[in-house]
Order: sequence, then structure tokens, then C-alpha cells
Amino acid sequence: MHFKNQEDYKVWADQQEKGAIGGGIFTAQGPEDYVGAIPAIRAVLYFKEGFSDEMREAIAQCFDDYQTYAKEHLTWQWQDEPPKSESENTTFDKAKPIRDSLKNYSPMKAFYFLYTSGKEKFATGAWEFTVGGKSKWQSEMGIYQSVLTFSMPVEWVEENTKLFIELFINCAQRLKANHGYAGYACIISQIRDDKNEPTEAYLSRKFWAMDVGDPFLSAKYLISGIKTISWLTAINNEWFNQIREQEALNSELPMSWFIGYDYGAGIVIQAGNLPLSGSDEVDPLPAPYILLNRILKPLRVERIQAIHWGNQDTEENPLIKGYRAEAWMKRFDIKDEQKLEYFAKLQSEPKLNSKHAFLDRRVDWG
Repeated sequence: MHFKNQEDYKVWADQQEKGAIGGGIFTAQGPEDYVGAIPAIRAVLYFKEGFSDEMREAIAQCFDDYQTYAKEHLTWQWQDEPPKSESENTTFDKAKPIRDSLKNYSPMKAFYFLYTSGKEKFATGAWEFTVGGKSKWQSEMGIYQSVLTFSMPVEWVEENTKLFIELFINCAQRLKANHGYAGYACIISQIRDDKNEPTEAYLSRKFWAMDVGDPFLSAKYLISGIKTISWLTAINNEWFNQIREQEALNSELPMSWFIGYDYGAGIVIQAGNLPLSGSDEVDPLPAPYILLNRILKPLRVERIQAIHWGNQDTEENPLIKGYRAEAWMKRFDIKDEQKLEYFAKLQSEPKLNSKHAFLDRRVDWG
């Protein structure tokens, strides 16, 4: 249902989860009475395949860990083109355990699971878990990769920072992640994504550090490089060693603000105690992200084609496609002569502490 006036929308918004935005708010028809978008802290991990028994068990273990904190919040499960024995959509309390469902997919069939916390089955929420596993034949072609994401409310991560970091590291380790990241993101309804991409596009111009776009749609463009950096950034060992050989990391990423964790197949770099939004009203270019981006920039892909794929495009609020997508990936780029300026700016950022980082697990990256 579309709201008749702004007052009705305000009454509805006051009854929703903090930060919730009505569906299709930037479409010509105006907002509808379901949560179409919400800011949250999201993790994204890219990994090779989802067809082997080993990897499917790793996925199930990741979901087990996520449910430890999220189970009471999850409301719906979706599957894309499930086997006949499975339902496309069901309430979470009636959904089969993910281990059992995965057994119904042959190694030659890809799968996609979405768990949401929206009130309606087409709505979204800050608690969300998704995984898309590529089939054996897709993985062997070498032009596809699998993706796992999970998100939690901003306030929850601020209060339970190390739990989130631990979950990210453990999932990266189990999946032998190629790369990934975690930080601010706009979680939009994946069932009604076309109507809610404009909301994400708008927020991307307000919050420069907010990740945007569907990680699954961009995955095939990110096999040979990264899309962005964030609060947590995972890099496989091969790529990380390339950077370590070129840069003096202890001086370029000072240990008072940066720390690395070993996840087996690579390194997770934490930039600062807490995720930063890059708000245009506070600081759109946070020093930790600028300096980390400067070091990892050689690993970034040159093109990604698009971040948004829908058609709800307007001159006042354009979607992020083509040159805008490339510009978004370059948003933290600076000139070499600006480096000292951001090192000076870094001094005003809170230093890492034991409440928000595992200081005893620091990797010596030389």
C-alpha cells in the first residue's frame, strides 16, 4: 500500500526497526508500507565453489554460527529455483535446516539461499544471511565464484564488535575465501530490488563508506581483483604477498589503527575500532579507509560494468552504472602528495583497543 501523505509515512516509520526506510521511497509512486531498505553492517565473502561436501558443510557451519545471534530475528527463507522437494519461500520456523536442504542439490546444480528478518516475505531487515554456491561445472569454467553474506544491526555490532569480527574471520577461514570485506551497507529487499535500488543509490551519496550493489551480481567481475576496501578487508595470501613485497606495511598502515588477522587462506585487515559510514555531514573520506585504499588499490579491478542493474533511474537520483560505478570504486583515491595530509588526519582517530580488536592475534606483516 502506498502512503497518502508524509504524516502517514512518519507514523509507520516510527513503528519500524531503527533506520528502516519504506519500500520504493524514491520511485514515482512514492513509499509503500514495508521495509525496503535499512543501513546495517554487512560482511561479504567471495570463494571458489559450493558443490563439494566439504564446502557445503563449511557453509552450514557459517550459518550455525550466525544463528547463534540471529535466530530469534529471522523470519523468512527464500531459495532460487529449488529442487521439487524444496519450497521457494517459507517462514523461517518451518524451513528445513540448511544442511538438509543442501543435500537435495546435486553437485551440478547451483543454489541460492536467502534468510531475512523482514515482517513481510518481500521486506528486508538488518539481520540477513545469503549464500550462493556455484555448481561443479560453473566452478570448473573459472569465470564464476560463490558468495556468502551476513548482516547485523549497526548498534549490535557497536556493542558486540569482536563477536562480529570473529564470525567474519571464521567464515573466511572455513570458505578459504578469495577475498571479501565488511562494513556499512544498505540492505535492500532482494525480492523487490528494482524498486529499492534508488534508495541505495541515494544513500551512497550521503554515506561514502557504505557498500552498495548486489554482491552476487558483481561476483563474476571480481575473480581477479577486489571491488572496495572497508572496515574489515580479507585478501588471499597470493594477493597480500604482492602488496607486502611492494610496501612497508608497518609504516604505511600504522599498528595503532590497523591490525591483520590470519584466516589460513589469507589476511583480514581491520581499519579502526568500529565501522565508519563516511557520512557527508561528518567525514566522507575517513583517514583509515583512504590509507588502506591507497595500499590495496593495485588489487582493485578496473571495471565492474554496473553496481545497479534496475531501471528506476532518474536524473535527480541516478543509479550507479557505467562510469558512475567506476567512479564509486575510486571514491577513496588520493594523489600521492596528499598522503601526509591523511596521516596527520589519522592521528585524531581513536587507536585500536582490546574491546574492539584482537590485539593478541596481530599478524606481523613486516
